[in-house]
Amino acid sequence: MTGSAPYHEPMGQTKRIESPDGGTDAYLALPPSPPGPGVVALHAWWGLNQDFRHFVDRLATDGFTVIAPDLFDGTVLDTIEDAERFGEELDEEHNADRLLGRAAASLDHLLSLPEAGAARAAVLGFSFGAVYARWLAKTRPEVAAVVTYYGGTWDPPGETSSAPWLSHWAAEDPYEGADDARQAVAAQPGAVSHFYDGTTHWFAEPARPEYVEAASELAYRRTVEFLRQVLGEGVA
Repeated sequence: MTGSAPYHEPMGQTKRIESPDGGTDAYLALPPSPPGPGVVALHAWWGLNQDFRHFVDRLATDGFTVIAPDLFDGTVLDTIEDAERFGEELDEEHNADRLLGRAAASLDHLLSLPEAGAARAAVLGFSFGAVYARWLAKTRPEVAAVVTYYGGTWDPPGETSSAPWLSHWAAEDPYEGADDARQAVAAQPGAVSHFYDGTTHWFAEPARPEYVEAASELAYRRTVEFLRQVLGEGVA
């Protein structure tokens, strides 16, 4: 059912950053008392919508410096049908390098900020964004940790990343089956995974009818604990 995530003040603003394809907008949220460990956050196939901005804001409230690139140039989708149609038009097979380039550019921008305060950062992705989160970790040694929500079963090309991987999976997911998820996790040394009973895809997004508050909150607490453990304790 739809619901509301815990209240938090808006922490971010949109910035224009350089990228290989000529530049992209990104939502940047700073912690109350910077510096805070850096996180690159990659949105689901809905685009950089309000749910995802709220999630970024919440991470910032908890002490992280977070950047979320707009992979879809302002397009935001509300229905599965529209998202599927947009995905076909996006032609991801021929645009994957461009999307990965935006994620990498966001990492570069984040690491250049004094508010991030470190030479390494985490990358986090929801669904569609989970693919590029895992891929970025394989191409950039500056990625110190990976977090994925209901996505990431596809193993991107490249050497296996040494970055610790925390993954959250829906127990009943028509897009990312449990067997495929377990196989992907087993192939990554040291990976940690959690399956959430009674959930399906998008269970952590309050505006979606699939939202399950208890599972979403548990996944969020585990995410923050993991990020603090890997990136350091210099957070609120």
